[in-house]
Amino acid sequence: MALDRLYQQTILEHNRKPRNFGRLAEATHAARGQDALCGDDILIELIVEGERVRQAAFSGEACAVTKASASMLTEWLTGRQVAELIAWRDRFEALLKNAELEDAPELGPINQLRAVAQFPARLRNVLLPWNAAGQAVT
Repeated sequence: MALDRLYQQTILEHNRKPRNFGRLAEATHAARGQDALCGDDILIELIVEGERVRQAAFSGEACAVTKASASMLTEWLTGRQVAELIAWRDRFEALLKNAELEDAPELGPINQLRAVAQFPARLRNVLLPWNAAGQAVT
């Protein structure tokens, strides 16, 4: 299957059935991500215990790319160390911007979002949840 088809299927699946969509009543950390150009407005909420993310969720209105990225990010984040989020946020941006870099096995299916690099105007959409999550923990 071509990368662009896999990317499209991933986006559509996470848009139709986003994982971890909704509010976390007992969130310990939260940050809003907004993009005035396209109208994306999401809230990333985390329950952090010690240095580990016990639970992650998002809510709000966003385009399919942003929603898929938030869905995949919140799945990936659950159970991870806060420091991993900070380190991998920068690494993920580098992967998006440099097609010559190898996929990062640690990111699993999130690597499929690298196809967004074919559409440079959408990079801000795929990074919006990552930036909001990073703001939530710093």
